[in-house]
Amino acid sequence: MTSETPPGAPPPGQTINIQAPYAQPANGLAVASLVLGVIAVFTFWIPFLGWIPALLGLVLGLVGLQQAHGRGMAVAGVVCSGLALVVKVWFWVVLLGIFGAAASHAAMHV
Repeated sequence: MTSETPPGAPPPGQTINIQAPYAQPANGLAVASLVLGVIAVFTFWIPFLGWIPALLGLVLGLVGLQQAHGRGMAVAGVVCSGLALVVKVWFWVVLLGIFGAAASHAAMHV
């Protein structure tokens, strides 16, 4: 048995320093805005639940746009929240129009 080191291995006693890559600071408001915007897009049809995440996501996204990092996520959160609000308003206007038309049609045939 020999005490030779295998080829490519560091010599015994040598210290190897491995540095982690620098991570950019996160923008928590932008992340929260994006999450709330996505939730709002999927819950637009629920009568009261869809408004809360959409409005909170919109506000947090607009505040997150003022910070230096995470602007892309803040923009995505604002877009998702705004889209959810537009779809929610359109959905409920159409739904109430259908119910109103059905009610007036039923009242005419009574």
